[in-house]
Amino acid sequence: MMPDIYHSIYQKLEKMGILDVRQYAVIENPPHVTLCIDRLSQDVYALSQNPEVDGVMVADPDMEVKVDRLQKTAEPLTFQAGDTRRVVYTAPGKVDLKARNELSRFLDTWLSDLIQKGFIRNQ
Repeated sequence: MMPDIYHSIYQKLEKMGILDVRQYAVIENPPHVTLCIDRLSQDVYALSQNPEVDGVMVADPDMEVKVDRLQKTAEPLTFQAGDTRRVVYTAPGKVDLKARNELSRFLDTWLSDLIQKGFIRNQ
């Protein structure tokens, strides 16, 4: 049985070593843009790549991801790139399902791309 996208995201975060980050870490993999990992709380991580554009560091992309270690699932909470910002939970009890689905697909693909490029901690 194929895992759903939330299990797939969790497995990729685990494979990359992101779930072992206690506070802050970076994965450098020249010539690619460094991946920054911030642990914002017990179950929320921020992942970002910050390329330099015209001499200015920009978050592209910058995502917050919520992890459920018991269920072994993870889902996006926010996405930011340039002037674009999207939020999955727009208010307590309110979910933007279109954003949740689109951002989940984006996150799953982004993580696959990072793994393919060799973004694994402590290799």
